[in-house]
Amino acid sequence: MKNYFIFIFSLLAFNVNAQEYRWTGNSNNNDFFDELNWVEFISNNIPEENSINPGQPIGFSLYLTCEIIADGEIILNENGKIIIEDGELNSEKISGFGEIILNNSAYLNLTDIYPIFEGISVNFNSNESWIRFYNLDPSSAFYYYHDNIFYNDQQLSYPEDIRFDNYYNEGSIVRINSDEFSNLTVFSENSLSGESANISNNTVFEGESIPNNLNDDVSSFKLNKGYMATFAENEDGTGKSKVFIASENDIIINILPEYLDNKISFIRVIPWNWVTKKGTAGDTESMNNNWFYKWSNNGSSDMSREYAPMAWGKGAADDLNDIEIIKQKYKSTHLLAFNEPDNCNDQSGQYGNMCVVDTSLVYYKNLLKSGLRMVSPATRQGEVFSWLNEFNYKAENQEIRIDVIAVHWYDWTSNPENSPNANPQDIYNRFVNYLENVYNLYGLPIWITEFNANRYRNEWVHRQFLQLALPYLEETEYIERYSFFPPVTDQADFFDENNNYTQIGEFYSNFNSTKSIAENEYASPSNLNSDGYEFTQPECNPNNAFLSNHEIESQKGITIYPNPSSDYVFIEFDQEITDLKILNIEGRIIKKLRPVEYINVSFLNKGIYFLKINDHFIKFIKK
Repeated sequence: MKNYFIFIFSLLAFNVNAQEYRWTGNSNNNDFFDELNWVEFISNNIPEENSINPGQPIGFSLYLTCEIIADGEIILNENGKIIIEDGELNSEKISGFGEIILNNSAYLNLTDIYPIFEGISVNFNSNESWIRFYNLDPSSAFYYYHDNIFYNDQQLSYPEDIRFDNYYNEGSIVRINSDEFSNLTVFSENSLSGESANISNNTVFEGESIPNNLNDDVSSFKLNKGYMATFAENEDGTGKSKVFIASENDIIINILPEYLDNKISFIRVIPWNWVTKKGTAGDTESMNNNWFYKWSNNGSSDMSREYAPMAWGKGAADDLNDIEIIKQKYKSTHLLAFNEPDNCNDQSGQYGNMCVVDTSLVYYKNLLKSGLRMVSPATRQGEVFSWLNEFNYKAENQEIRIDVIAVHWYDWTSNPENSPNANPQDIYNRFVNYLENVYNLYGLPIWITEFNANRYRNEWVHRQFLQLALPYLEETEYIERYSFFPPVTDQADFFDENNNYTQIGEFYSNFNSTKSIAENEYASPSNLNSDGYEFTQPECNPNNAFLSNHEIESQKGITIYPNPSSDYVFIEFDQEITDLKILNIEGRIIKKLRPVEYINVSFLNKGIYFLKINDHFIKFIKK
């Protein structure tokens, strides 16, 4: 069973009084400013009319669950506090001098360009939570707010303790950074039942290293939103496998397909990044892109851009040290395989016999140990239909996963040396036809990692071609990413000799790119399987987080009553009680008790507490 308590019940300790309210949703809407959606903890009285209004200071505590919208500015005075637990608050901005506390799966989404006043503090009590600024870039978010954000009341250091990542072009996401935390829980039985294990971030778990003896014994799982998980049948990441991406929603898989059910021996979880389609071939800044690669594995991501490492050739894929270099890349989610290995006379194909498909496949197989989403070798234009097709066929037969097809395109089939002034429309038509043929052959997402209208064409042709091509790439669902590669002839560079934008550079930089993967939750297709999955989204019940008055709570055969209580709490349990403790709402042990069937709670102050009964945690209210 997941140690649910660690992440959920780390709220600051408090005494319940008439100025502390919890969310009920009784108005059957999700309006933060509707007082009928709130009740006081003990009395169940609703707040006074007009006490929770936009633009009006709030001087009490609000305990928020579910997904809620505040249509207007929230202002907190010195005594104002918002505690979000298993909920999501959407607002324009939060001003004043109060505090925001994020517990368990708590999400704060703000749309204003100045989303948080400097007098507001935000305290993470969970690694599962995040802050999303829709209109504030990560560098600005770091500059303005890194001193306002805490974890369990402790100041955080970037990037060791906290991440400031891009949220597509304009926004950013702030979340805790630690490899010690878990955002994936796997279960031995269907429907999130049976034995369970928490899988920590970034580490590759293989074979017997999978916790709680769950090697070859996983039947269901829950993946927190904002994370990606790779599962594979074999300990080296090969065999039947699948990549799941929980971009905007949690992923709950209650029933794994037969090819993974009780067969998983490889697991890796890493933070997801929210990137757009447009990237750069090379570490080129000022293009308003969220990702780049540089034909090597020696680059690094920054706050605004994800670096996609490439195993250029055999030398980057022939030993475990190469794999460790790739695994350690901060903020990298994908791995690009070899650069034109089909060319026996140039590029990676000229070294180590890599132009032979069987040789490349041996070293590609090593790359699956990274646990990243895999991008195929990028061949020369025509070889995507021959060399890569053979590579894919043999990969399928050996159960070696390919998630994305990489292509290069330079319109070489059009005799470009003799057509420097070719019609851009004709070039565009050939480009579209090529991509459609690639997709029809493989049925997988496509990355165009190098493309232009050919180095023999003039600047005008390149510019007109791009103006036709980029809208098509953005609107075509199976085009996942692209990166224009200026030709070596300097005919279509991004910058002139004075480092000013050229017309092409200005167009590419200003072109508004869309989400690389638009789905809120995504089971990535591969050459091994393209099956769909039924994702489960739990419905929110406010009482799951905060107990209502006169409630009796039962869990795993445990019943406690009365609840709330002023003196004694009785315990009914169908197992022997071996461990009994009282904890405050922060999770600190208040008192260790003998294993008895009733306890005296009269010494406690009014408030919310937890009983730890063996391995179970149950809330109760002291009146």
